[in-house]
Amino acid sequence: MFVGAFPPPGRAVYGGIVTLCRTLLQSSLPERADLTLVDTTQSAHPPPPTYVRAWLALQRMFGYIVAVERARPDAVILFVAAGMSVADKGAMGWYARLRGVPVLMYPCGGPVLEACRRSRVVRLAVKCAFASARMILCQGRAWQQFAVEMMGFTPEAAPIIPNWTAGRELLEVGRARAARSGAPRVLFVGWLDREKGIAELLEACASLAQQHRFTLYLAGEGNMSQAAREFVAAHHLTDVVHFCGWVQQPDLREHYQNADIFVLPSWSEGLPVSLIEAMAAALAVVITPVGNVRDAVEDGTSALLVPPRDPVALRDALARVLTDATLRRSLGSAAHEVAALRYGVEPAVERFIAAAQLAQSRPARAAPRQGADTHSS
Repeated sequence: MFVGAFPPPGRAVYGGIVTLCRTLLQSSLPERADLTLVDTTQSAHPPPPTYVRAWLALQRMFGYIVAVERARPDAVILFVAAGMSVADKGAMGWYARLRGVPVLMYPCGGPVLEACRRSRVVRLAVKCAFASARMILCQGRAWQQFAVEMMGFTPEAAPIIPNWTAGRELLEVGRARAARSGAPRVLFVGWLDREKGIAELLEACASLAQQHRFTLYLAGEGNMSQAAREFVAAHHLTDVVHFCGWVQQPDLREHYQNADIFVLPSWSEGLPVSLIEAMAAALAVVITPVGNVRDAVEDGTSALLVPPRDPVALRDALARVLTDATLRRSLGSAAHEVAALRYGVEPAVERFIAAAQLAQSRPARAAPRQGADTHSS
């Protein structure tokens, strides 16, 4: 049983977990396993009021319990985002554990890592939620370190399964990439949220536009959509910054194909789906080294890394790739090679199947000892 983002046809849902789940369904996995899919996607962004979210959470929990009782799965794999998703999936994990079903959690929300480092209370709450799992499936070393050092899992119970969104079509885009004339095109793909560094990106672009020719395409929407549009209008950037809204395939593939540079100045991440897609498309990447990003790229070789919340450093890094076509080609080529070797979907399918088989043979973990957490707040 997979519990994640499996929206019904016709329902517009966006985000990294949606892409991860959709890609799995387009792989060999449905032919190799008898899948039961449970959709737990959020109904709106920004989230609805707390009482609405609580009611929707109860509905999701009821639907999940019915699905577990009907399917009687051999294992449950829970995709976990941030915030309330941790509590939701923790409750689902404990129900499956009480029913004797092995639980594997695949956390994707970078903010969880930061919140646990800052607060002992949050860390204990997350530890209680994750304690229902026999294994935590990790996007990279940062999540594996978190699972071992903060959550108390053994390294064997915290295997790494990197993002698998370097699809065949995007890899073909990367292989066919050639030098392009005209002003460079910069692409951002994701939520237009404060935590994604949208304010810093627009501030950097306002400064860059005074000396450089380029265009920025923002593919996404979010809680800063209106503020971002107002900033662009106030700084006379309407010819530079283009708002694309949410873009679906194949239009998104066309954006990757037409871009030269990919930028993602997030404050926190797991391992961004859009990063892997941009690498597959051989774009020059400018990104913050948060979450598991350092697992995917090397500063100066396959990307330029900039500190989060630093518009000056972001401006300077973008200026380098805007003015140096040779650097753009070198970064893009190196990133494409890494994506082709490490981030395809079929290796991920093998890892999921192996993890599910191993989880069935492992004994259930004991509940966490609250006094065992020695990390400082």
